[in-house]
Amino acid sequence: MQRNVWRAFLLAMTMIIVGALPAMAQADEAGWLFSSDDDNVLIAAGRDITVGPTETANGVVVINGQAVIEGSVDGLFAIDADVVLSGPSASVDSLFTIGGTLEVGPGATVSELTYTGTEPSIDATATVGTTTNAEEELAGALGALVAFLIVAIFFLAIGAFIAWLAMTLLVIAFGTVQVRRAAATISNDVLKTIVVGLLMLILPSIVFGLLFITIVGIPLAIVLLLLWGVVVALGQIVVGVWIGERILPRGRTANRPYGAAFLGMLILLLLSWTGIVPLLAGIFGTGAVTLAGWRVLRGGGAPPVPPGYYGYGDPWGQPMMAPPPPYAPPPYAPPPPPQQGPWPPQGGQPPGAWPQG
Repeated sequence: MQRNVWRAFLLAMTMIIVGALPAMAQADEAGWLFSSDDDNVLIAAGRDITVGPTETANGVVVINGQAVIEGSVDGLFAIDADVVLSGPSASVDSLFTIGGTLEVGPGATVSELTYTGTEPSIDATATVGTTTNAEEELAGALGALVAFLIVAIFFLAIGAFIAWLAMTLLVIAFGTVQVRRAAATISNDVLKTIVVGLLMLILPSIVFGLLFITIVGIPLAIVLLLLWGVVVALGQIVVGVWIGERILPRGRTANRPYGAAFLGMLILLLLSWTGIVPLLAGIFGTGAVTLAGWRVLRGGGAPPVPPGYYGYGDPWGQPMMAPPPPYAPPPYAPPPPPQQGPWPPQGGQPPGAWPQG
């Protein structure tokens, strides 16, 4: 089927390209007609073509007209046309029709017939070789293509799933402190995180659109787009860690919260089909990463902590208002305070007699 379709298509395109310009000179209100000097190529649009019993043609193209074939034709391509093969001398090697009608009369011969949207009428005494309904073949090909795409998308989704989990663990391996500081912003400064996250999802789109309309701005737009994609991806990981450490509290004091990060990201990925969960994760995550990065640029790093809050309160990530350190082995536990003498001084001694540390 594919060979017949491509053969007919290439034949039609070749004849149209060869004959289009001369044919325009013969155009009139009834359509236009082109015929080569030896009448071996005939092209008509809105006009009728007749190949007599003693005539031959290498190619015939008919668009919205009628083709009466009584002689011999190598290739015939018809679109919304009425094709009639009349008489025992009518012979077509390759016939392709789209729409219209097809009548193969008594004694006519067609070696290869391919049609779509056409109901052919074939006389019992006519000789028709290979017959292909392109519409049915196309439906089968589209079905196979859809099945292939579904399988491909399924495996691509699994690959992306694994890649997200691997990237999460990799970020935790090399940036636990930074991720925890950004995650602390989600709890400590919710309103500011939401506002910054919304701005970081809306404003870059406007900036990218303005840059892409100028040739000079396209390289800058591409760089900024890549950086923005990194921020959004890191934001998803930060939200995953934030969720995981609330399900697994022990992850808050671990050197590397691999289990909490893995669990949190797994939950995000499983809920990604809802649409609303990735959107919320994008808002909170992008806002948290942006605020954390801004604090680092300003020379700080620890997010603000309201009084009495039990959460991530210092650069090391351990909870506030909790028993003294260590909560985790170095480098996450702060250094011990320097040794001092007894305090306050006893016995009512004057300051000069106080023990020195």
